[in-house]
Amino acid sequence: MTPSNHKHQRTTPHGRATRLLPRSEKGASLVEFAMVLPLLVVLLFGVIEASWAFAQINDVRHGAREGARASAVNIGDVGTVGQLVCDRMDVVLPTQSVAVTLTPLASNPANPGEGSVGGSAKISVTANLKTLTGLLDPFFAGKTLESTVEFRLEQPATNSGDAIWWGQIIADPSQDTFSCP
Repeated sequence: MTPSNHKHQRTTPHGRATRLLPRSEKGASLVEFAMVLPLLVVLLFGVIEASWAFAQINDVRHGAREGARASAVNIGDVGTVGQLVCDRMDVVLPTQSVAVTLTPLASNPANPGEGSVGGSAKISVTANLKTLTGLLDPFFAGKTLESTVEFRLEQPATNSGDAIWWGQIIADPSQDTFSCP
């Protein structure tokens, strides 16, 4: 061992020599960590926000499917269908604006002009995307999530010949949307 190397080594309790860093390199790892930390934080929060956004997308899709199922079996008016959709969505936050819109597409060919069994319609569920941390709002905020499902009326119509919600919309087209509270 040369004398110049000896000053950069120390001996452990077991007699092994370990290399000591020169004084000029002692803070290098801390500086490197400080440079990489912001990138790691953005990456971590990006994964969290993207996962949260994906969960909200799935929730909106689930709400639209549930609304289509309820509408197809003539569960009630637009308000009843809309409330059912809102109740079924568990990831979307109460502070988000959620709109449920029912639209008649085509009546039953056997009974033109009526929303009876065999008629088709669609339901659209929209919600604004919310972030958890707010760190990535410039990328995620302001986005709208939407899911639309077309379905066929399956349950017998009411005495008027229309599904309850279908008759409501035909009578007053402005009643086609329900907003979750």
